[in-house]
Amino acid sequence: MAKTDLKSRISAWRNGSEGFFRWISDTKPQIPSEKGGYEPYVLPNEEVKEAIRQALDGGFATVVLCWPRRHGKTVVSALIVVWRFLTRKTQTVAIVANSERQSVDTAFKLAKTIIEQTPYSKLLVDEGSIKVGADSIAYEALGNIIQGFPANAASLYGKKLSVAQVSELHAARTDTVYQTLASSTIDTEDGLVLVDSTTGSRSSPLFTLAQVAERGADPSLLFSHIQYRDLEDAIARGPRWIAPAKLRSRAAQMLPAEFAQQHLNQWTAASSALFPAELIEKCRESYAIDVPTLVNGAAYAVGGGLDRAYGFSLHGDCTVTTATLKTLIGEEEHFYVLASDAITFSSAAGIKRAFTKYAQSFGMSRAGIESYNAQDIAAWCGEQTFDHELVSATRERQASAFTAVYNAASEGRLHIHPAFERLLAEMAVFEYRLESTGTSKGSIPVFEAAKGLHDDHVYSLAWSIFALRDIELNPYEVVGLHCDAIGPAASLCVLNGGSIVPMCADQCKSMTNVTDLYNKYRQRAGCAPISFNEFFSLKVTNIGSHTVSR
Repeated sequence: MAKTDLKSRISAWRNGSEGFFRWISDTKPQIPSEKGGYEPYVLPNEEVKEAIRQALDGGFATVVLCWPRRHGKTVVSALIVVWRFLTRKTQTVAIVANSERQSVDTAFKLAKTIIEQTPYSKLLVDEGSIKVGADSIAYEALGNIIQGFPANAASLYGKKLSVAQVSELHAARTDTVYQTLASSTIDTEDGLVLVDSTTGSRSSPLFTLAQVAERGADPSLLFSHIQYRDLEDAIARGPRWIAPAKLRSRAAQMLPAEFAQQHLNQWTAASSALFPAELIEKCRESYAIDVPTLVNGAAYAVGGGLDRAYGFSLHGDCTVTTATLKTLIGEEEHFYVLASDAITFSSAAGIKRAFTKYAQSFGMSRAGIESYNAQDIAAWCGEQTFDHELVSATRERQASAFTAVYNAASEGRLHIHPAFERLLAEMAVFEYRLESTGTSKGSIPVFEAAKGLHDDHVYSLAWSIFALRDIELNPYEVVGLHCDAIGPAASLCVLNGGSIVPMCADQCKSMTNVTDLYNKYRQRAGCAPISFNEFFSLKVTNIGSHTVSR
C-alpha cells in the first residue's frame, strides 16, 4: 500500500463510527477465537452495530456497554481503545484491572492481543514503531500510550487521560475508581470513559449510572443495555457463538437470580427467596420413612448433616442433625429427608445419639459436619463406622451446596415429609443475595434466613446432601452372579453374556434376584419399560463375583 494511500485511509478511519467500521473492514482486527487461535472481528448483529454508532457519534463523555456475559462488550471496548490508539495523536489511555494489586487484567491483555495479532499493527510492532511492554503499549510517533492500572484510586489521581476503560463496574464495592477516571478525562476535548459490565444488584455503582441515564440527568452519558426477558428470549436473540444447549445448561445449574443477572442481564433485587412457596409445596410429600420401602431395590446412600450452635445461644439458634437418603428413580438422583432433629442444649451427647441412630436405622455412610464449633464431633466420627467430612462453610462451598439443594427442589427430586415442619418453615424464609466480591469474579451468592429468623435446619439439610456429592449410584445392583448350569444353557444365558432366559432360570438364585430387580423397575418405569435383556445390560451392576460352572 502506497504511503499516500495509507495516509488517506488513516484519515478516513478517524471519522466517528463510519471511520471505525471502515477501520474494522480494512484492517480486520484479530481477536481470540472460541475454537482456539485468532479470527477477524465480525459485528454480531445490528443491535451491537447501532450501540457502537451511538457511542462514537453522539459526543458522549461516558459510554456504558451493559451487555450480558459472553456478548463481546469487553471486545468492543478494546477495539475502540486500539482504534483510537492507532488513528489519533497524543492519546493517553488507562485500562483499569479488576484488582487493587494487579495492573494487567483481561481488558489490557485483549487490547495487547489485538495489536500484536492484527497484520496492520503487527507490522508496526515488528518494525519497532509500537513498543509492547508488560503493562504498557507505546506508539511514540503519535505520542500515544496505553497503560494498565490496578483498581486503586490512589494510582489514578493526577492523571490526564484521553480514554479510560474499566470492566465489570457492577462488582465494585464503591464508585471511587470510576469517579477518579471520569474526572481525569474532563479536560480532554474528546475524553471518553468506557465501561463494560453486566448488571448487578441495585446497590452497585453501575445501577446508579443506569438511574442517571434513565432520568436523562446527564446528556453526556450513554447507557447501552442489552437484556432478555427469559431463557427463550436469550436463545432467540443472543449472539451466534452462544450455543442454546450451553445456555440451557447454565440456566439449569445456576440459581435464578444468578442466571438473570449474568445471562439475561436483568437487575436483581437485594435478596430473593431461594425456595418460593410453590417450590416448597413441590417438595412436600408423604412417604414411608423406611429405607427398603423407599429404594425398592435400587442403589442408595444415606448422608448426615450437622449445623451446630452454641448451647443457650442468645440469638435462639439451635443445633440440627439431618439424615437424607439419595437414590435413583430412573436415571435421576432423588433425595428423601429421613430425619431433621433439633438437639437439646446443642449437647455433644445428643449429636452422637442422633448420628448413631442414623447409622443403625438408616445405614448412614457419610456425614457432612460444618466445622464451626464441631471439632469434638469430628474427632468422635473418626472412631465410627461411617465416613465424615469437616466442611469449612466458605461462600463458594455454600454456593455449591445450596445450588444442589435448589436444583433438586426445582426439578422435583427433593422430597420432604410434612412431619418435618421446622425444616419446611425455615425454607420458606430462607433467602440469598448476590454480593460483590470486588474482584473479576463479580458477585457470589450469600445465603441466610430473613432478618430475625433461623436457618439451622436448612443448613443441616444442605450439608447432608453435600456429603453425598461424590457417591455415584448404580441404578440396580446385585451382589454376585453364580451359574450352576451345564451345557449350552450357561453360555446362552443373558446373565452370562448370551441373549436368552434359559429353562433353568426358575431354579437359579441369581436369575431370581435380577428378576426381582426388574419387577421393581417395572413398577417405576411407567407405560414403556425396557425389556428384561436391556434392563440387565443397561441398568444392573454386579458388585460381587461372577462364576460359571465348567
